[in-house]
Amino acid sequence: MGAKTKAEVVEYASKHTIEEKLTAAVNEAILSNSPDPLGVIAAILQRESAARGAVDYDLVRNEIKSLLENQLWDDGSLGPKFVRLAWHSSGTWDPVTKTGGSNGAGMRFEAERSDPENNGLMEGQAFLEPIKKKFPGISYSDLWVLAAYVFIEQSGGPAMEFTPGRVDHADENAPAMPPIGRLPAAEKYIVKGQQDEQGRAMGWEKLAMHIRDEVFGRMGFTDRETVALITGGHVYGRCHPQDTGYAGAWVEEPTKWSNEYAADMVGDDWRLVTKEDTWLESIGAKELIPSGDKQQYVNRKKPDEIEAPDATQFLPGKYKVCSGFVNVRKEPDVKSDIIGQPQRDECLNLVAVKLFGTAVRGRLDTSGWVSIIASGGKVLFEREGDLELQPGTYRTAGECDLHSSAGGDKTGKLPAGDHKLASVALGADGRAIWAEVEGGAGWLAVLSEENGVVADRIVEGFNDKQTDKEFEDPPAPNQMMLVSDMVLAWDPEYRKVIEEYAENEEALTSDFGAAFKKLTELGCNF
Repeated sequence: MGAKTKAEVVEYASKHTIEEKLTAAVNEAILSNSPDPLGVIAAILQRESAARGAVDYDLVRNEIKSLLENQLWDDGSLGPKFVRLAWHSSGTWDPVTKTGGSNGAGMRFEAERSDPENNGLMEGQAFLEPIKKKFPGISYSDLWVLAAYVFIEQSGGPAMEFTPGRVDHADENAPAMPPIGRLPAAEKYIVKGQQDEQGRAMGWEKLAMHIRDEVFGRMGFTDRETVALITGGHVYGRCHPQDTGYAGAWVEEPTKWSNEYAADMVGDDWRLVTKEDTWLESIGAKELIPSGDKQQYVNRKKPDEIEAPDATQFLPGKYKVCSGFVNVRKEPDVKSDIIGQPQRDECLNLVAVKLFGTAVRGRLDTSGWVSIIASGGKVLFEREGDLELQPGTYRTAGECDLHSSAGGDKTGKLPAGDHKLASVALGADGRAIWAEVEGGAGWLAVLSEENGVVADRIVEGFNDKQTDKEFEDPPAPNQMMLVSDMVLAWDPEYRKVIEEYAENEEALTSDFGAAFKKLTELGCNF
């Protein structure tokens, strides 16, 4: 039959008997030279059935969407579980033997389900079972992949065009069932308990070979596609000790698409831990303690290892949030009231920077303080450039001195209240901030060494009026990386790509969408 549009298939089906259609399918199977000709025949007939409207994939999508939010599950979403289910069902493909891949949904059977890398995925299958019963025409293979596509798009990730037609294995004796051991192993070839002088787990070079050659290279992926698949896949969800032995989430917000995995990989400090590192519990990071003989990297430090950073490296200027969000507090004290929570990639003007213990904090031109470096050492902001001082309405809490010019003599007083300021700029010393009060009243030292900040720039919706809004104050994020994750930072070729993704989320989104679609279609008879 060859490739057909839906209209052509419907026309073909209406003009031919089942015997004729079956004969055409058999002929195509013979020409394909597939080791599973019955699978090819089933795929052809299933495509025809789908084209005639047996499965309404828009309705299936809606059912999946209604299922995603689940407050009783990890981080309130089943989506990450579906991504892992689709990923693992697809990542077994071997083009030489034409076995494995998403076609077949072999994880329903013990022969594939028993792979230790698939522990915990029965739950994802179980949650999708009601949809399968409601839409019996869709194969498990298609449903698992479509569930991942739907969640990834809904979470803000790439939208991928879904192609149906995967056919389920009848039983675990199907010729295309994959053997155990094709999925990536997080510590393969690693020498337990040993690190080099740079803190890298001994044997990481062989682990890199495993990732590059034995897993992704086997399936035909380049280094760039490999990094995209790992980066995009691990922005979602978390590990559970009862399933894999590993513990914790890779990123702060494991149900939202972002490039945080890449940014944190190259921007944070990571240390190797095992189940013996019980000090993690004392700092509120018990969830990062692996079990058994597993070892992983975490973003936390022992309290006595945290050193005060050099605050002089953080000049006043324009700063971008590089964490999921940050708290703006009324005062520098971390117990002070939270008055705002700017989100990732928002930019703020920090007019003053000071060291408080082991934390570096900055004062916003709109009022309040944020941590540039948290007391635990986590980097929350990146400096984007010099201050972008802006004219506008400024509010003074009390009476302030007026001057004849920037740095000039005092000429009078400016009462407390809202005032229009123009020509806001740095003074001659490069530290003070001066502004001319509209109407010729004089000049105000918005920031000076003598008085600090005396006027806040007013921004609608932030500090223009009193609000009763309350902000949650979640604990510091506990994040982990598998040893196989860290290889992306250690291997020179992988490092080039992960650094690019850390700076360019659009590139990651595009690359992951293409690579994930490719992964989930390997071995399919489309």
